[in-house]
Amino acid sequence: MKTMRILGALLILGVLSVPVSPAAANRRTPVVEVVEKVLPSVVNIGTEKIVKVRYTDPSRRVRGDLFDQFFSDFFGPPRKEGYRKSNSLGSGVIIDPRGYILTNYHVIERASVIHVTLSDDSKYEAVFLAGDEISDLALIKIEPLTPLKAVTFGTDADLMLGETVIVLGNPFGLSQTVTVGVLSAKNREARYEGEVLYRDILQTDAAVNPGSSGGPLLNIDGEVIGINVAIYREAQNIGFAVPITRVKALLAHWMTPRIISKAWPGFDAQDSNGVLSVASVDAGIVGGDLKTGDVIRTVGGQGVSDLYDLSRVLLDYKVGSLIPLGIERNGATASVTAVMAELPKPSGEMLARSLLGLEFAGREDTVTTRFGISKGLPIAKVVDGGLASKVGLRPGLLVTKINDYEIASLDDVGLALGNARSGETVTLGILALEETGSFVVAQSSSVQMKLD
Repeated sequence: MKTMRILGALLILGVLSVPVSPAAANRRTPVVEVVEKVLPSVVNIGTEKIVKVRYTDPSRRVRGDLFDQFFSDFFGPPRKEGYRKSNSLGSGVIIDPRGYILTNYHVIERASVIHVTLSDDSKYEAVFLAGDEISDLALIKIEPLTPLKAVTFGTDADLMLGETVIVLGNPFGLSQTVTVGVLSAKNREARYEGEVLYRDILQTDAAVNPGSSGGPLLNIDGEVIGINVAIYREAQNIGFAVPITRVKALLAHWMTPRIISKAWPGFDAQDSNGVLSVASVDAGIVGGDLKTGDVIRTVGGQGVSDLYDLSRVLLDYKVGSLIPLGIERNGATASVTAVMAELPKPSGEMLARSLLGLEFAGREDTVTTRFGISKGLPIAKVVDGGLASKVGLRPGLLVTKINDYEIASLDDVGLALGNARSGETVTLGILALEETGSFVVAQSSSVQMKLD
């Protein structure tokens, strides 16, 4: 079917269910059909961030009380600490009818409130579940009154340069906006502080304006092939997207019973060369029916082919529920049953000390309260000879993230390190705060540590 390439087109769409006249039917292109299919799954995201404003006066050290009184009489009292509200806008896409929404990490970072507006103008408050600062992706959740219309994921394995792609989003707060272009390049490098992080970024000439990031990049079949993340402000019509393969890999870790409902099915799985198999089994929970190496074909009658499929299906099961599994073992098929169990709460204090060589202070520590930091645990002590001492960590730094887990308590540390194994690499997000004169300098970085 013939497609239409519209460069720089900006279509502000209203209700999509208007009856189509015979004349309009001739204008129904594949692009129009994709927009009608996917636009109800694109949402507007607005956030509120409470930012603490601190004022210091370096000259206060050399002035006396008499001078301060004279200055206040003529120019008013000195400014005091306070708070101001900061807002940001972005786009998101519904990836699951239960209210799971994917967006950009920078849109919801440090947000005190996350507002989500659906295509029918209904509004919800969302909660943050997980995020990745480097990929600039985050998972949030609303509680809809009825199941939502979710997108369909495509594949980036067969992408063709020059094929038509469509960007949906909410640039500049303008809801339901469509731009169309072509796939300009694949496997672009993404750099951070001079280091190549990824070599798989998609590039398009479809206009991706501020506020459109976080929305979907679609192929002509209406499938999501990427999530828009960035633009070159110095250039015209150059946008980038995280390919869907990496998006699904992140979601496979985020949308698990471990993170969402603090439960697990008594086994862990792995996805290797397109084969989903059992990696380990807790015989005390599952029993002897399921074995390491079993290939998982179905869960509750639903076909699963990768970790993302498995994670989403397992979310339907509550603690205590039986989980019917269809497996393949030595070429023969079989049916076994697992049980969704309550996730035992590991000791974050013990794991941090034994694995990382760190001891944490509480959230009441002045480093977090004085600067209004909402996440992160201050390092109280670095164990001599531990991993943390070898990479140069020191007391006073804040650990804000461990792998995919945001850290705000020792319970979070326990969840993040509960499945860590010898030889694995753990990535810590670090925040350093330093007060210099009238300014507070915050420097964020990441540290990788290979577990002994």
